[in-house]
Amino acid sequence: MRDELLRVELSGADGIAVLSPHGLLGRATYPRMRDVLLRTVLAQPAAVVVDMSAVDVEPGAGVVFRSVWAQVADWPGVPILLAAGGRADWPLPTFASVADAVASVGTPPPRWVARIPLPLRGSAEYARLAAEETCRVWGLPRLAAEAADVADALVALAARGIRPVVVFERWHGMLVVGASEDAVVPRDPAGLRGAATGAVRSGWSTTWSDGTLVWAVLGG
Repeated sequence: MRDELLRVELSGADGIAVLSPHGLLGRATYPRMRDVLLRTVLAQPAAVVVDMSAVDVEPGAGVVFRSVWAQVADWPGVPILLAAGGRADWPLPTFASVADAVASVGTPPPRWVARIPLPLRGSAEYARLAAEETCRVWGLPRLAAEAADVADALVALAARGIRPVVVFERWHGMLVVGASEDAVVPRDPAGLRGAATGAVRSGWSTTWSDGTLVWAVLGG
């Protein structure tokens, strides 16, 4: 195996994802480890366990785990646990083995999720209506106007005329609004900032189906 390559295997059971990287985690492979972690967390397993037994880590590259956790702590809030043998200097909860890490995972809190496919024509307008109705059903009338604005803007940002979907999730007193598309949508940081004005946090992620999810967390 060439040192500059990093291969990541995905396995797991009982709703827990186990990632097993093989090769070298360093400057060149940092983006791949980050992207795989983000994709896995966004699938919302009960936890993500990273088996560190078959990977070499360059000095400083292990910060990728803390960096990803900082992005997802507010939402989706999926724990990232490291199975790293006897090492105790990792920046996240660390366990002696994968089995120990898995055994530490408790029952995840309930999530209220709504995923609503949108028509190709007028998708942003329908997203507004879906946001208003979701807030009404979930008893969040104070967030309806903001959620509608954000849903409209996120769908307009992500839609590529394939299969737009608007996503809502109630999580720890906050409302998450997202828009997904079955296509790789080029990142637009300025556009996301404008679409998610006032959000607690926002993000732009690639999904396991090679689609795109843009999302924003609104305060409760």
